[in-house]
Amino acid sequence: MADRRYETLVLIHPDQGEPGAKEFATRIRTLVEEQGGAVTQVQEWGLRDLAHTIGKQRRAFYILFEYRVASKGLDEIQRTLKLMDPVLRFVSVRRPEGAPPAPPRPAKREREREDAEFERGEFEGLGEGEV
Repeated sequence: MADRRYETLVLIHPDQGEPGAKEFATRIRTLVEEQGGAVTQVQEWGLRDLAHTIGKQRRAFYILFEYRVASKGLDEIQRTLKLMDPVLRFVSVRRPEGAPPAPPRPAKREREREDAEFERGEFEGLGEGEV
């Protein structure tokens, strides 16, 4: 069966810390490759607030994976993610073949810094009167 494009967003328990989240991202990458897949992109979005509490947690580390794998490989990846204790939630979505890759999202700290610069008027954007 042909490999298909998938995107999986994983929410990792905040007690793992940033080094633990990076290690976990490596483990998931290895898992995809063991299933005959090829990871095309990994985005670590960092520690972010959740929309609602999950397992008494209000925050989680977000990691987005884009990869190609056969459907049987996807089933095994999802089964393994369900069994991993640090995973609070995950969602996998099949991507259309012609769809562009997900645009990079800055980690929350970078976004907060950019927002603060914007509010202070220290951003690199359009000058006054430019449109």
